Amino acid sequence: MNLRAAAIDIGTNSCRLLIGENNEKNSFKILIRELEITRLGEGVDQNRKLKTSAVQRVVKALKKFRLIIDQFQVEKVRVIGTSALRDVDNADLLSSKLQEINFKLEIISGKKEAELNYVGAAASLDTDFLLIDIGGGSTEFIWPEESDINFRSLDIGCVRMTEKFVSDPEAEFEEASFNKIYNYVDEFLSSHLQFDKNLKIRGVGGTITTMAAVKLGLKEYNSSKIEDLKINISELEKIIKKLSSLKLKKRQKVRGLQPQRADIIIAGLIILKTILDYVDSKELSVSDHDLLYGLVKEELTT
Repeated sequence: MNLRAAAIDIGTNSCRLLIGENNEKNSFKILIRELEITRLGEGVDQNRKLKTSAVQRVVKALKKFRLIIDQFQVEKVRVIGTSALRDVDNADLLSSKLQEINFKLEIISGKKEAELNYVGAAASLDTDFLLIDIGGGSTEFIWPEESDINFRSLDIGCVRMTEKFVSDPEAEFEEASFNKIYNYVDEFLSSHLQFDKNLKIRGVGGTITTMAAVKLGLKEYNSSKIEDLKINISELEKIIKKLSSLKLKKRQKVRGLQPQRADIIIAGLIILKTILDYVDSKELSVSDHDLLYGLVKEELTT
C-alpha cells in the first residue's frame, strides 16, 4: 500500500478532514474528504475563551474522523488549529480532550496558515497572483513581490464579522449590516495591506468554494466542478443580493449552500467583494486546494 497521510483543520467555523495517498507521479490522490460544522469560534471575538459546548462539538467531530483515519490505515496524521485557537487563552481545554482520542493539536500561526495555502495551491497559480482564503476568524493573503512570497493573516473572517455586525442572523440581511462590514473590512485592508494591485485573484476556503457551489446549484459538493471555476464581480453581487433577501430558514434551502453555513455566508461574501474592490479586480478563479491540501502534500513529501 502507498503511503497515506491525513490532515485535520480545526477552524473557527468547521472541522475538516482530508486523506491522501502517494501515487507514482510524484503527487497524491485524494481518498476522502469530510466536513463538520462545529463553530468553535462562537463568542471568541468578544470573550477570548472557548466555550465548553463548542469544544464538545469539535471532540464529537474528531471522534468520527478518528474512526475514518483508522479505517483507511493512515500512517501520518496532522491536526492543526487556526484563528479561533490562536485568539484564546484556554486552548488547552481542547488539546487535552484530543489527546484522549490520540490526536496531538498543533496551533499554527497565521503566517504558517498562509504558507500551507500556498503549498496547496502553488501548482495552479499565475506569476502575478493574489491567493486569498476567507475563514471564520481570519483571512489569509499570499502574493509575490520581486523574488519573494508574502504571507499575511488579518482578523477579518465570516464568523467574526457576523458576530460583530449582524444583530439578527435569522432575519433578512440588512443593508446597514452590509455597509458596516464593507466599510470595516475596507478600512482594515487599507491600513494592513499594501501591494501592486494588478494581480489575478485565486480563492480557496469554505466561503469561496460555497459561493461556487451556489453559482452552480450543486446538490452535492463536486471538487472537479469547483476547481478553476471563474466568478465575476457581478455574479458575486447577484449571489449576495439573492441570499440577503432571504430569511435564514429559506437561505438554508439554497442549493449549494450547507444549512449550517447559511448564517455566516453573506458576511464572508461581503469580505470577498470588499477585497475585489480594494484590488480593483473584476473576477476570481476558485480552487479547493487550500491549506489541508498543502498539509497532506507536506506530509507525503517529507
